[in-house]
Amino acid sequence: MALKKKTAKTVKKKPAKRKTPVKKKVARESTRPVGAPPTQERVEASKYYAGPVMQKFVEERPFEFPAGYGDNRAVLMVRDPHWIHAYWEVNENRCREIRQEIGDEAYSRARLFLRVYDTHSGKHHDIEVGGARNWYIRVPAPNRTYFVEIGFLTADGRFLAAARSNAVTTPLDTMSDVIDEQWMIPDWDKLYALSGGFGVGRSSGEIKELMKKRFQQESASGWLFSPSSPVRKMGQRPFWLVANCELIVYGATEPSATVTVQGRKIDLREDGTFSQRFALPDGHQIIPIEATRDDGAERRRITPRVERKTE
Repeated sequence: MALKKKTAKTVKKKPAKRKTPVKKKVARESTRPVGAPPTQERVEASKYYAGPVMQKFVEERPFEFPAGYGDNRAVLMVRDPHWIHAYWEVNENRCREIRQEIGDEAYSRARLFLRVYDTHSGKHHDIEVGGARNWYIRVPAPNRTYFVEIGFLTADGRFLAAARSNAVTTPLDTMSDVIDEQWMIPDWDKLYALSGGFGVGRSSGEIKELMKKRFQQESASGWLFSPSSPVRKMGQRPFWLVANCELIVYGATEPSATVTVQGRKIDLREDGTFSQRFALPDGHQIIPIEATRDDGAERRRITPRVERKTE
């Protein structure tokens, strides 16, 4: 029996792959000469270039005042001799009290009104304001004291005030008719000396008499001369000028109240108004004004501060 001879199989090995070195890309310098026009490719590409993307910041919201502060108040201010301005807020507690007082049905039919009082005539008039929170009011006459009430007017004509404002006095729309010769008696010698007027041919007695005569003439004609008025020449020479300032403080309160200005009690008019005139020298002036109710239960204080600087 013949035996088959085993032959060894030869396994061919695959040749190893040769690693090819990675070529680094080197930025080539532009071969375009300086000042030469760009290539056509760059021109075409620039047509669709919108620029760098900029980050958009969220816009900050502006500050908004709240719709209300929960107060129950009315405030009145003077704009000019013929107009005053009122603003108010009626809180929920006050509305609830009025609803309980008049009932749900009457409250639902009531409308919001602004009642304007003229303390001079004792009369008032109503303005329906709807849902407004402030109102400009044209007053019947200047130089009068007013206050307002914001409240509800029912269908049967009842007015229930929710808040009452402060009182304000509108100024005159004409020149003041107060001519008070005793307001200030000038020191004629000092006044003219400050202007540099002595030593120019007239004695102090002559100058004093001239100024007194002019003072009397202008008082009689309705035009009061005072150091706060422009002064014309006293004769041909020299040219001179004297100027000064005065301060008028005015206001109003309840006619039965007691009012002090700088700690001194003053008299009120029948309608509760008052006015005071003060000299106003250079410097800082403090003028405390205090009103006390007739029974002493309430007290209010206002302190104007005025500063004058003459240059």
